[in-house]
Amino acid sequence: MISGLLVLNKPKGISSGEFVRKLKPLIQNSKIGHSGTLDPLARGIILACIGQMTRFTQYLANEKKIYIAEMTFGLKTNTGDLDGKVLQEDNFVPTKKDFNSILKKFVGNIYQEAPLFSSLKYKGKPMYQYARKGMNIPSKSRKIEIFSIDLISKNKNKFTFSVDCGKGTYIRSLVNDIAREFNTVAVLSDLERISSADHNIKESHEIETINSDNLSNKLISMGDALRSLDEIQCAPEIIDRIINGQKVFLEEAKLKSIYLRLFDENKDFIGILKNNGGLVSPKRLLSIKN
Repeated sequence: MISGLLVLNKPKGISSGEFVRKLKPLIQNSKIGHSGTLDPLARGIILACIGQMTRFTQYLANEKKIYIAEMTFGLKTNTGDLDGKVLQEDNFVPTKKDFNSILKKFVGNIYQEAPLFSSLKYKGKPMYQYARKGMNIPSKSRKIEIFSIDLISKNKNKFTFSVDCGKGTYIRSLVNDIAREFNTVAVLSDLERISSADHNIKESHEIETINSDNLSNKLISMGDALRSLDEIQCAPEIIDRIINGQKVFLEEAKLKSIYLRLFDENKDFIGILKNNGGLVSPKRLLSIKN
């Protein structure tokens, strides 16, 4: 079975799921999924997980992402981007100085309401299904973290900025919240994800260049795919205890991340450990090791 990660560059105009499914004819009976959904309007990095890598998608999704976003002042739509119906217009455009000042308010841990047109679930269904029918449902507010946000350029009413953020951040909501600080409206007019879980856009592939002959050469191994997590290498007797479900204290794990990549003496990837100050336990192991 084929297993590993493909770093892809999704174009605009297609959903993440539809885009990744284009690989199905190349992977035989292997499973396929992706980590971190991009709206059809957005482009950039999609992490396509193949085979046993699908068991580790959540560990990729939980990691940092970097976006380049363009917001356009003067419009409000029902979707928060240019694909939606215009609800309101305004002529106000802030100065670069004022814009930079407002951005500082959004660095750190903040609460953010998810857009109604989003894939978050309400009573088992994506919120966008209710929004498309014009049904009112309670908004969902979630705690997110933004590590940095910096203005890149300004062109009339269009502001381009970078966002380095944690999981669950909606850039459409961020644009709406920034505009609200100025008591005006804006939409997300362009979005590119340039980094996800320590994978950069520069290492991505155009899906049209991938075929059955070169697929295996473009796959990133599972251990390397999870490179944003700290790693630990253990002797066979320690690995045997972990595989059997035991907790093991490892001094070298004390200062490492909450989740660790476990490798054996040959640098073969075994799976993910939960780390509690050096006391490690199996969290998700490869099926061939169970």
